[in-house]
Amino acid sequence: MAKNHSITILGSGTSTGVPIPGCTCKVCQSPLKENKRLRTSFFIESSNGSKVIIDTGPDLRTQLLREGITDIDAAIITHEHADHLHGIDDLRPYCFLHNKEIPVYTSAHTIESMTNRFPYIFDESYFTSDRPHIGGGVPKLKLHELKPGTGEVKIANDEFYFELLPHGYGQTLLVGFEKMAIAIDCHEIPENVIKRLQEKNLDLLIIDCVREKPHKTHLSLDKSFSYIKQIGT
Repeated sequence: MAKNHSITILGSGTSTGVPIPGCTCKVCQSPLKENKRLRTSFFIESSNGSKVIIDTGPDLRTQLLREGITDIDAAIITHEHADHLHGIDDLRPYCFLHNKEIPVYTSAHTIESMTNRFPYIFDESYFTSDRPHIGGGVPKLKLHELKPGTGEVKIANDEFYFELLPHGYGQTLLVGFEKMAIAIDCHEIPENVIKRLQEKNLDLLIIDCVREKPHKTHLSLDKSFSYIKQIGT
């Protein structure tokens, strides 16, 4: 990754975060900062001035305030699970403070899910002359469909690329930017994706790993290290 780009890991925890509410295990009771992790999200600032958020989980407001993030140019949503999506309303201050619409990029399936879950944001027919908007502010967000596995996509001032990864019964997006790739919430990385990442000669790979034992929807420790070795980071 070029020296003038930066990526902030806003959170790297599981769907519950760590510690888990109500859990008394030694990890959740640990005082170590490594055992205090918010839900997964990332923030990229490029040398071209782009400010892009990847995933908007329930901890987003806390993460944005903690890092002092004052502007966002675009958002990428990897998949529709609550721990990666349900903080999306917290993007609205950036719309109002900067008087702008923020583009949101994701897959066709996730667009459908987001429209169903957040009709007041994404369903243009939700408010009508007979049912006008009378509540608080609605974020100005515009959905853009991604076609993973094709060419690069210009987001803000930079080019990104995307691949689909299997995640349980569904799929999630691998997000690539120059010599960096983020492969989270997956239980496998297909051969064609491994080949593409090998060709990128990555400097940075952020990869899923949920536990040491095998898992049906996430990578285990051994599988994660196996993919790291294959990809060659």
